[in-house]
Amino acid sequence: MLTPRQQQILNLIIQLYGEFEEPIGSKTLLRESYLNVSPATIRNEMMALEKQGFLLKAHSSSGRIPSFNGLRFYVDHLIHHEDELMAGQEDLDAVQELFQDHQYSGLQLAQMAADYLVSITGYTAVVLAQTNEVHHLQEFRLVHLNDYSLVAILLTDSGQVESHLFHLNYSLNKEVTRKLADLLNEELKGLTLEEVAQRMKLTIPLMIQRNIAFQLDFTPIVEKSIHRLKGQRYLVSGKNNLFDFLDPQIGSQGIKQLMSLVDGSPAMYQLLEQERTGLDVTFGIDFDQYSLPNICLLKGSYRRQNQQFTLGLLGPATMPYQRLIAIMEKLVKELSSY
Repeated sequence: MLTPRQQQILNLIIQLYGEFEEPIGSKTLLRESYLNVSPATIRNEMMALEKQGFLLKAHSSSGRIPSFNGLRFYVDHLIHHEDELMAGQEDLDAVQELFQDHQYSGLQLAQMAADYLVSITGYTAVVLAQTNEVHHLQEFRLVHLNDYSLVAILLTDSGQVESHLFHLNYSLNKEVTRKLADLLNEELKGLTLEEVAQRMKLTIPLMIQRNIAFQLDFTPIVEKSIHRLKGQRYLVSGKNNLFDFLDPQIGSQGIKQLMSLVDGSPAMYQLLEQERTGLDVTFGIDFDQYSLPNICLLKGSYRRQNQQFTLGLLGPATMPYQRLIAIMEKLVKELSSY
């Protein structure tokens, strides 16, 4: 548990590190703040924060930088303490002006909000829009074409049909194909498509392996059906800005991963769907199957009429959270009540 002074010092180090992009020492803290304590006291408190895992000591200086635990503590605190947010009146007025015209659709308004975030930050913004309807699996069919190919057909309770052709690297006869279809229906019939997708990732692969001694992944057809039925729309604004805040040490593989993520991969959909309403921050170190430690996603989710929207801002892990969380909160409030 942090003392009020330790929390104040942690906040200042995170803010100054984001501004100066260099380790913060006791002299910098005293020069750039109104702390009325001695340098020795500052150093002791920084050492205590380091021991608790909120700060890291830079190798080449006596300064400290925030750890991801420190950043997480900081943003979680800000999200739940509106009085500590620091958006200027100009920011708040600009947000309000965005929604003066009543002729735009919900998706157009979300796109305008994304463009606004890009214009004031130089980061990358994304939008995910989808309906709130729930659909269930009615039947899962497997059509045997020959021993090395089959068609999977997914039928929902709303009459939606989705199909996918599978080319196999192993022989699968008609009888085994029928048994596999029976197994899938026994396990999945009547579940929501979201539940089906989850089971396809967790328990179904092992069951398929036990029954036919091969791996066969039906997840793509389920996700395709979900995206189609939800009427999901995914938009990106300021994609090229990614290169302005990328860590040079990320390497070509990291760049490929980030571009794949932003282009609307299942991982990005999953990130944007995690928080149903309200604000949230996810750091790149927590992105599933990705290694992007110096990136973060600030997102705000809201409902408007029969649609669920998520507005996301992808930027450096040291973005000015006090200002941007306040702006995102104002945007979400205006968008949901428009």
